[in-house]
Amino acid sequence: MEIVRIPVGYLQENCYIVYDEEKRAAVVDPGDEAGRLLQALEKLGVQVEAILLTHGHYDHTGAVPDIQRKYGAKLCIAKADAKMIEDLDLSAVLNQRWKPGEAQVDRFLVDGDVIEVGKLRFDVIATPGHSKGSVTYRCGDTLFTGDTLFQGDCGRTDLYGGSYDEIKASLKKLAALEGDYRVLPGHGPESTLEEERLHNVYIGTQDYDTYF
Repeated sequence: MEIVRIPVGYLQENCYIVYDEEKRAAVVDPGDEAGRLLQALEKLGVQVEAILLTHGHYDHTGAVPDIQRKYGAKLCIAKADAKMIEDLDLSAVLNQRWKPGEAQVDRFLVDGDVIEVGKLRFDVIATPGHSKGSVTYRCGDTLFTGDTLFQGDCGRTDLYGGSYDEIKASLKKLAALEGDYRVLPGHGPESTLEEERLHNVYIGTQDYDTYF
């Protein structure tokens, strides 16, 4: 498995291109700068088969229509967040960069789903809290955590569909995974799950409410 990280947009959202030895690829959270992402995909020589969204906020979805149009890739997102990109009024309120209908959701995800792209297997882990339909993708020894878990931090919960109680439960769910994983978040540098267990108060053994 090869992974290329490309920070995009003014919020520097991390888009990830994930591909196998046969160049069959998934793009995780193509948030902005569609032209730049398309150039990178062409340079890599990959065939994009799936677009995997960790959630529906605009900074993670901005380049979806261009990539889907170019490659015919299947768009995957949790049902709870799909309305952020399908509902005209809601998408306008949430500052979506494209109008509903410009891209087609092909698969509504639920916890435990499996997405196969070539030799890659992505397990869907429901991790609501930052948004109602936030998910984490597990592929091999890597977690794509979106805006649920960052290095030393976690996602905000004051946006549409956010819940402090839900994100606490989601972080505990990730912390309980067996073994260690590479953590690739939606913003900022990468980490490991063990590092976050040890040093991130939001996910570690120290309870956040007690700590503060």
